[in-house]
Amino acid sequence: MTNHFFKNTLSIAPSFYSDLSPSNNTILVFNANTLNVEHLDLTQYLSPFELSVINRRKRMQAKQEYLASRILLKQLAKHTQPQYAHIPLNKMSTHFNEECSKLQLHINHIVINTCISHSHGLVGVALNVTKAEFGFDIEKINLKRPFEKLAKHFYHKAEIALITAPLAIKEQAQSFFRIWTLKEALAKATSRPIAQLLSPNVFDEFSLLNLTASSNTITVANEEFDISVAHKKSTDWRCFILNNLDT
Repeated sequence: MTNHFFKNTLSIAPSFYSDLSPSNNTILVFNANTLNVEHLDLTQYLSPFELSVINRRKRMQAKQEYLASRILLKQLAKHTQPQYAHIPLNKMSTHFNEECSKLQLHINHIVINTCISHSHGLVGVALNVTKAEFGFDIEKINLKRPFEKLAKHFYHKAEIALITAPLAIKEQAQSFFRIWTLKEALAKATSRPIAQLLSPNVFDEFSLLNLTASSNTITVANEEFDISVAHKKSTDWRCFILNNLDT
């Protein structure tokens, strides 16, 4: 019943922006730790509002992740939505809508729902132009986490059984984080707090909500990450790992 959730069905490819084709089903991933924020002219990439936000960030990694996510969203809009190709990045702006719990990209008078995720400096972004039920999550696979203890505290008993069945730590970790990214992706797709989805069986939740999942693992800078997508209709979501931000 749950086997297909553990099959790596999400398409992963290394890419540059030139490889992108017009599609609404694209996730871009980039290692924000490589950004030298202090040597970039942020006014070229960020709106006045976004500049005020990034200037309030204290930690360098927080600044890197914020800048990378905003550049990625805007470049994704320019490359997959031809009508926005001529608009400078600093003329687009992101704002969080509290009413729908969505980060939205404002381009002129058009508002596009977005989804972002980041873990240990790895940043992923996607546009949700059609406003369908959609969400994705990225999480670093940390072999030092106490998987059984955490699972027994937070997860459903069926999920605990899946995690604790294998003896190998790596297999336990892969199951633990796959279930975690599925829960996070589902929370984003349904605009529900993650706290509401920790104890329910995530596989039953996908079935009840008639949502589909696709997942995979990716390796960036010798670190392994799990990524899961929750979506209503499309099964052809693609994830591109970028080597640069085309800045």
